[in-house]
Amino acid sequence: MENQLIETDLVKQALSVAGWDMEQELAGMAVETSQFELPRVRIEHKDNGKHRMYIDSGASYLDDGSQEIDIPGNKLTAVVFGCQNLRAFWDEGSEVPACSGIDDMPIGIEALADSCKRCEHGIMGGKCKPKVRLLLLAEIDGEIKPLIMNLSPTSIKHWNVHKKKLARSNLPVVAVNTTFELEDVKKNGFRWSEVIVGVNGIASKEILTIARTARTEFEVLTKRISDADFSDSGDKQPR
Repeated sequence: MENQLIETDLVKQALSVAGWDMEQELAGMAVETSQFELPRVRIEHKDNGKHRMYIDSGASYLDDGSQEIDIPGNKLTAVVFGCQNLRAFWDEGSEVPACSGIDDMPIGIEALADSCKRCEHGIMGGKCKPKVRLLLLAEIDGEIKPLIMNLSPTSIKHWNVHKKKLARSNLPVVAVNTTFELEDVKKNGFRWSEVIVGVNGIASKEILTIARTARTEFEVLTKRISDADFSDSGDKQPR
């Protein structure tokens, strides 16, 4: 079914004339929907090296392209208030994972082992694809907003190096302003981008307070794997 795109200003004007408060209505909806999904930081890989890091708020009925926001210079600074290791793979043609796991514990409807570490599909070269899911707080357009960022296998190694450096420095992940920046990679005739991770100072008291509240508020997101967690090209590999 084809949907007609909508101009936000016209909607706001119509509601105002009829006595509705648009901001109040949206605030109520935000509470309802935020528990189920958050905007996502995504990477668009380009063969010409002009890769793109952007924030995807999901499909909408707007005609202004506001569901996608480019991140200036392909560099994001954020506070990480949650980190999980994900795994999942799909049977051919299936809409749900045949098996999946969070932090090495299978949660799928057809768990193949009691631990991802001991599963033949989870070892190096197996068909179960690993990702790291990060819950972030970042300043976007002057507001601190919660985001989800999933690191692909080629970028996970950079995240692991970052964590080891923090551990050696006696710094929790949440304590620092973490930087995520794209690096162009060319190898064996292929070209892609990897996310390089670094530090830009200590997180402010204000954002640390918000992060503590956010960890509780969005805890429900940490107990499941969303289809959006594995929506990149090649993620849903058949067994």
